Amino acid sequence: MRLKFNAAVAAIATALLLGAIVAPAMAALSPQTVALQLGDSTGTGYYAAYGQDINLQPTSLSTMERPGDVFAFEAYVTDSDGVQKWLPLQDFESITLEDTNTVQPFGFRLGYEGTVSLSDFSTLALTFPAQIRCEYKPVDPATGKSASTTPTPTYSETETVNVVKNDVTKVTIATSGTIKHAGTVFKLHVSPNSGIGTVKVTVSKSGTKTLTYNVLTDQDGNATQTLKLGTKNGTYKVTARFMGNQFGAASKTVTKSVHANR
Repeated sequence: MRLKFNAAVAAIATALLLGAIVAPAMAALSPQTVALQLGDSTGTGYYAAYGQDINLQPTSLSTMERPGDVFAFEAYVTDSDGVQKWLPLQDFESITLEDTNTVQPFGFRLGYEGTVSLSDFSTLALTFPAQIRCEYKPVDPATGKSASTTPTPTYSETETVNVVKNDVTKVTIATSGTIKHAGTVFKLHVSPNSGIGTVKVTVSKSGTKTLTYNVLTDQDGNATQTLKLGTKNGTYKVTARFMGNQFGAASKTVTKSVHANR
């Protein structure tokens, strides 16, 4: 069960903030305490479905956030070399405050956003459950620039984001334009939307070779592709099945008959 911020935590945070106001300027670089909220709760075990908005709310519990302070978000991933490490979230590697004590929540859509930058300049999409944290880098009064706190960087607790997987999915098939055996435009849609995935399409007709295509859907679960039916006029049976991914289970096979006379 995820625990919400309560009055006791708020009282502690207030006392810490008051102490920070009267503390010497150099205290800004002393060890800090920072919390990270997902959604409206703190703790671990956050659950979300594909496309759901997730708010990341960092909060300093030991000092008042000031202009120039930075909150940097990271995810724990396995990089292209097979090494597990914390890497910056690409969608918002860091947030720099413009006003005092005005940290606003920042959100990303599960599956749509949430990638990390690798050393070879490529990107890696998060797999789930995903582990996310943030680092608080307050402004150094001596330089006026943000820096990692001393003696060690200040990180929030690690938040775990789990996926609520669509356990039932469905594919629809539609054609666009003239149906031609040499090439017909097919529009496929997977619902509920499960993001990028593969739809296996087969085209068959008595007396002709069965053709198989692997069609990739986009982030909205849609795919449009021109597929060859065969070499002869007549009626073709077209089947489609979503193969499943981390956001949605494999679907049942659906069938559509199309007649090509040219």
